[in-house]
Amino acid sequence: MADLKTRYMGLELKSPVIVASSDFTKNVESIRQCRDQGAGAVVLKSIFQEEFTARSIKAELESGYPQYAESFDYVEQMIADRGQDAYLALIREAKESVEIPVIASINAYSAKGWAEYARNVQEAGADALELNIALLPSAPDETSAEIEARYLEILRRVKKEISLPVALKIGPYFTSVFRIADKFSAEGAAALVLFNRFYPFDFDIDKIGLSYGGFLSTSAEMSHTLRWMALLYGIVESDLAAATGIHTGDDAVKQLLAGATTVQVCSTLYKNGLEHLKILNDNISGWMDKKGFASIDEFRGLLSKEKAHYPEEIERLQFMKALLDKDEGTRR
Repeated sequence: MADLKTRYMGLELKSPVIVASSDFTKNVESIRQCRDQGAGAVVLKSIFQEEFTARSIKAELESGYPQYAESFDYVEQMIADRGQDAYLALIREAKESVEIPVIASINAYSAKGWAEYARNVQEAGADALELNIALLPSAPDETSAEIEARYLEILRRVKKEISLPVALKIGPYFTSVFRIADKFSAEGAAALVLFNRFYPFDFDIDKIGLSYGGFLSTSAEMSHTLRWMALLYGIVESDLAAATGIHTGDDAVKQLLAGATTVQVCSTLYKNGLEHLKILNDNISGWMDKKGFASIDEFRGLLSKEKAHYPEEIERLQFMKALLDKDEGTRR
């Protein structure tokens, strides 16, 4: 029978299928269910930087009650400690309850005011830390170099605080994904999670206002991750985790063929329940048995640019196909 074991950030996983940061990983009972259904690891539901710093609450207090300025630091610290304590308790309880790796997750937008808390995450027993960073330009004069520098500053600050392996979950909106991925790897990112999913932007023309674009992904959204997975495999030293749009066993196999070390699933679990984890593992295993692969290492990256017979096709396939289709239409 096919062996689904893999190593991710130096951690031994019984399956490459990881439950992404979500409601499925926000309490111990759900985490146990993830384990029971075959998850290789779990990424805890993210705690946001604001929950550590409580800056927004402090700002409200400052604007409404300036006469109590001397108490702001105390209130801010009290709120931060409460958010932190609950999260650290979840880490400790999860580690006591399951034997699979428990990966903490922090959603950060800067390195200020919270990086030291990463030490507490490590001391609580987390096996690794995933930094969920999604920075978009916020000012017309902000350069791409300045935005990239913020990512690197967060990574460096956290790496100074802890010895845990650190993964970066990033978005695809870089001028050169190659360049920034190589920088992250050189700065010690143990893994890159490709990619963050930004909720679709839409307008409600009846109410004339912003509209919620949709929470769950579809398999069609996997294409961008698949392309970059195939391009980056063998180029960066960091492990590569695929995220967004992975709904079926076939989707997972494709990402592994492209070079993914692991795949993170979320939307498909909302649609199909945690029982779908077992189906995903069975489908991967069944495909491996059918193709004669005894382990994932035997086929990981087989369709990456590094191992492709015609690597230029991975970069230009869409453009070339469009030209061929146009030419075929002309001939008709």
